[in-house]
Amino acid sequence: MGESYVAFVVELVFRGNETDRLSFGEAHRTYWKRMAARGILLGGGPWRDGTGELLVCDARDRRTLLRVLYADPYAQAQVIGELRVREWNAVMGHVVLAGLERSTGGAGTHERIRGGVPTPVPPALREETAVREELTAHERRIATMMLDGLTNKQIAESFTVSTRAVELHITRIYRKLDIRRRAQLAAAIDRFEAALAC
Repeated sequence: MGESYVAFVVELVFRGNETDRLSFGEAHRTYWKRMAARGILLGGGPWRDGTGELLVCDARDRRTLLRVLYADPYAQAQVIGELRVREWNAVMGHVVLAGLERSTGGAGTHERIRGGVPTPVPPALREETAVREELTAHERRIATMMLDGLTNKQIAESFTVSTRAVELHITRIYRKLDIRRRAQLAAAIDRFEAALAC
């Protein structure tokens, strides 16, 4: 079975003056780019008034997320005055955290959506994405389950979705990794992880 992940909304409230933040701003942004590459950060950005930041994250549990947050250069430099973390169940509107589609779900179905599948890419990120389209956190979980030997049907059952929904995600995984079959997956994942480490 694959690990269960939880979506969190994190609000960082800054303290001190803007000069303090500017000193660590580049390190802070670099850190969260790495977290995005690992599928932990799903999106975020500063408030318009500059008093804080909102992050949408995907983690196994709250403790895991807090370890990530406390390793942020802003946290290390004590630029963050207040940290608010809430578990999020995104079920309404234009969902920014899309789980596996419930193609067989009827009207009124309550759907717990997990983070990590592709979302509309903001214009500022399109150039970077065009260079190398990365696997999302959810796609990496599916790939891991495939490497563990689970069938498409078993993966679908673990997420309570249709087999067809899983097949669509696997097609995207193969396209991103430039492979055609399951036997090529392990080597492709190794190449992908090596590229992220660079």
